[in-house]
Order: sequence, then C-alpha cells, then structure tokens
Amino acid sequence: MQHTPDSLWLAILEELDETARNDIYLRQVIPHSLTDESFIIAVPSDYTQDEIEDRFFSDIKKVLDDQTSNGCKLKISVDTSLVKIPETAQTVHSSEEDIPEIANLNPNYVFENFVVGQSNRICDATARAVSDDLGGEYNPLFIYGGVGLGKTHLLHAIGNRVQNIAPKRRILYVTSEIFMNEYIESIMDRTSAQGFRTKYRTTDLLLIDDIQFLARKEGTQEEFFNTFNVLYHNSNQIVMTSDRSPSMLNNLEERLISRFEWGMVAEIDKPNYELRLAILRQKWQDQGFDNIADEIHEVLSYIAEIVTANIRELEGILIRLTAQASISGERLDIDFARRVLNDTTPISRGSRQKAITAAAIQRIVTDHFQLDNDDLTSAKRTKAIVFPRQIAMYLCRELTQLSLLDIAEAFHRQNHTTIIHACTQVEKLLKDKETKKLIQHFIDELA
Repeated sequence: MQHTPDSLWLAILEELDETARNDIYLRQVIPHSLTDESFIIAVPSDYTQDEIEDRFFSDIKKVLDDQTSNGCKLKISVDTSLVKIPETAQTVHSSEEDIPEIANLNPNYVFENFVVGQSNRICDATARAVSDDLGGEYNPLFIYGGVGLGKTHLLHAIGNRVQNIAPKRRILYVTSEIFMNEYIESIMDRTSAQGFRTKYRTTDLLLIDDIQFLARKEGTQEEFFNTFNVLYHNSNQIVMTSDRSPSMLNNLEERLISRFEWGMVAEIDKPNYELRLAILRQKWQDQGFDNIADEIHEVLSYIAEIVTANIRELEGILIRLTAQASISGERLDIDFARRVLNDTTPISRGSRQKAITAAAIQRIVTDHFQLDNDDLTSAKRTKAIVFPRQIAMYLCRELTQLSLLDIAEAFHRQNHTTIIHACTQVEKLLKDKETKKLIQHFIDELA
C-alpha cells in the first residue's frame, strides 16, 4: 500500500495502545512529509518534541518499520506556527478598534485601591513588575496566603493594568474550578478539544485563582502541566494564587510544584493593625464619605482590633454596620458597633476567649524544656534550643493572629524567613507521634 503522510500517521496511531493514541502530545502531531528515506512529523514546541522522543519514539519507529521499508527514518520537526488560533476563533489585531476580548476581569480590582503595608508589599511590587514585563523575570508568579487577604484583587489588578497599557494583549482570568470544568467538557466533546487548548495556550496572560484545588485531579493536572509548558516556552505570562506555598501543596504532581517555583513565589501575610485600619479608612472613603469624623475613626479602630486575619471579613463588617445604621436610623458610633458585633460576629465572640500571646507560648515552652526565659529569643544555635524555638514559632503561627513579621519581632529576628523555615521543619516532624503529642500538649495547656 502506498502511504501518504496522513494515512501513514493514522496507521501508526492504530497500532499504538489506547493510552498513547489519546496522549496530549501525540494529538499535537501534524504529518509533514514522507519519502523513501524519511517520515517527518511536525510538533508545535521543543517541549512536545522532547516528550515524544522520550516516551514514544521507539514504539512509533517500530510501527514505521512495519509499514515501510526498514530504511525509512523518523524525524520530528518543530513548527511553532502550529500553535495558532483556529480561523473561527481567531482575533486579528489589524486596527485600533480591533481589541481582544478581556475575559472575566473585575474593573473594581486595580492597583490604585489596593492598600499596601508590610504584609503585602512584596506581592504588590512583583505584581506591578509582571504587569510591565509579561513573560519576564517573574514568570511564573505564584502568590499565596490565607483566605481574604487580597490575592484575587492582585490577579485582577494585573489584568486590568495590562489591559490599559497594552490593550491588544490576550488576557484570561479563571479559577482552577473553571479550568477543570472546561477541560472535562473538552473531553466529552472531542470537537471542542482544540478550541479549549487554543483558548488557554495562546493567551498572553493567564491568571488562575486557587490552584490548590487541582489536588487529586490527575487528568486536569496533566492538562494544566501541558498548558503551562506551552505558555512558558512561548514566554507568555502565568500568574497563580494558592492558600499555601508550592512546597506545602499536597496531592499535586512534583513536576507541577517544581514549575510553580521556577519564577517568583510571594506570600501575602496577615495584615497588622495599621494596615487593617488603613484598609477600613479606604473602604469608608470608597463609600462616598470623604471626611472621617472622630466617632467614625473610633468605629474603624474597633473593627481593626477584633478582625485580625481576613481583609474580606474586615470590609464586610464595615459594610454591614453602615447598612444596619442606615436602616435603623441609628447613629454609627462605637456603642452601636459594640452592640451589633458583640452579639452577632463570630470573631467578636472569639475575642472574648482566652487570648494566646507570643509571650505566653514562649513561657510555656521554656518551662517545659527547662530553658532560661531569653533562650528562645537569643542567637544560640544549639540543638537543645533550636528545636524548642522552632516549636514556639510554629505555635505562634498556628494559635495567634500575629503576622509573620510580628512573630519575627517577638523572637528578635530580622525577617520572617526564619519563621517560615521553623514552621516547615515542625510540620515535617509532625509525622512523628511523639512530636505530634508534644504539640497537642502545648495546645491543651494554652487553651
């Protein structure tokens, strides 16, 4: 039988097992040319070429030998033009009026209304740098931190800034759940598979929120891994958020975690009192109130004191107080705020419980290990002191509302990296039953 490049490639695929036939890399292959001497297939990137050569080359060559003369060589050629938008969905930027569609950006989330303090300064700076240099030094950018600290705000701020300074850039914001659902739809409907890959792999800026939810989703992880590789090798920018650092993401493939750390990893920490108050003042002014009277300042200060870890809840309480005062016709002052929040706010109820301080933790740890009071805050590096110190730092992170910088200050450290290292070391040791029992003992004593 005389083969064409297309018919030969189909014949080869039919001889491979089902897993290989459905592989994401082999689906990107385009048969290029066929002679008696060689069969050339084209792929869109160097990375795809490497994957096929490493995983499938010998199997393909074996079938090729059966289908042709043994002298026919298999060659893989890289053709970057294969990564393009199908004609039905293509955006041609031929005029100033022809602007790419901007996907899912919230216009209210911009850098101008993102209040900056010690806990988020690095994230703000790197996010702005990414906006000005897509695919540059900070690619990918991985932002992590607790719930309600401003990660999503920064994602949208990056997108909105890029839209303003480079309106022809293709921008896409999605959550990991949306990515997963669209991937599943593309599997169910084969005709939409190419459209799905095109949508994600040709964007100039991919903003993906809550990447931690890809855990245990093996197929979706594989697809995102391939999408990441195409974007990265084409110098397109990737920005991700998560509730924890890459090294702490469980049930994610190591190769994905490794790629998350290729660029810049930045943490948004819990805001200190000054930043919480600044955010509330900004929110009050955003509601149309230019002046902040003394009684309003007292209310804002009170909210900043009782809500210590979640900016979203901080803002939500202010909105609720304002609305309730307006509806009831009462004056918004400290007495009104205390009366409303004392009865209905979970955080206020928690604030009436026993307060756990860094000093209390240090005292109970030094007593247990029979150390001097200042050993934990000293520069001593003996094993007998390092382990208790790390335990105390870990307990401060878990049981108090202190920011990493506040904890560092409590232990007379210059920056928060020592605290991160200590917490990581203790988390590793929690697999040991005795260590876990010891930690629980301290928690019970402090409760």
